[in-house]
Amino acid sequence: MIQGQLDQKIQTEYVRRIVRYEDLLNNVKAKLHDEVTNYVICTWFNHWTTVLIEEHISTHPKVIPTIKNIKGIDIFFNGQPFDLKVTYLPREYNPIDAVRNPSDLAVWMYENQGAQRFGADNRLFIVLLDKDNPERSWELKRDFTLVFQKINNFLDRESVSKKDEIIFTFGRKTYTAVTKVLIITK
Repeated sequence: MIQGQLDQKIQTEYVRRIVRYEDLLNNVKAKLHDEVTNYVICTWFNHWTTVLIEEHISTHPKVIPTIKNIKGIDIFFNGQPFDLKVTYLPREYNPIDAVRNPSDLAVWMYENQGAQRFGADNRLFIVLLDKDNPERSWELKRDFTLVFQKINNFLDRESVSKKDEIIFTFGRKTYTAVTKVLIITK
């Protein structure tokens, strides 16, 4: 569940539906408390595992981390600025297609990002995918040995070139960005 969905659920199932205050409190305790707790735990896990992965990437010899928070730039890799995105393969996207053609996946992710989070910055996508059980891909994020090894191998062998340019459309406008995609599979 994402933040907007949680807010919508609270509005439709509690605020606007339940008339009596006592019923509201009972329903929140019985149902909503566990959902909010699960949401907070998942968000906390995602935040801190991403921080650890980003810190690891920043230690690689071909990477220069930004000193301050600069919108849209987390690192410089091979002289190019990149916004780092640690994510999972979207449910709507075919895993076989993603592995075969990661640049098409990158175009899809740019074109399907939410309007409130829109960005056309260069991006380094690290996509975690459990091929046998995609809904459990989040578990890869805690396998730091595997993730760090795959990241190191990727950064060791990769460089930025013209072939990393992609063109995508968002809101009837066309954009060009430099993107790298690392898909870590299990």
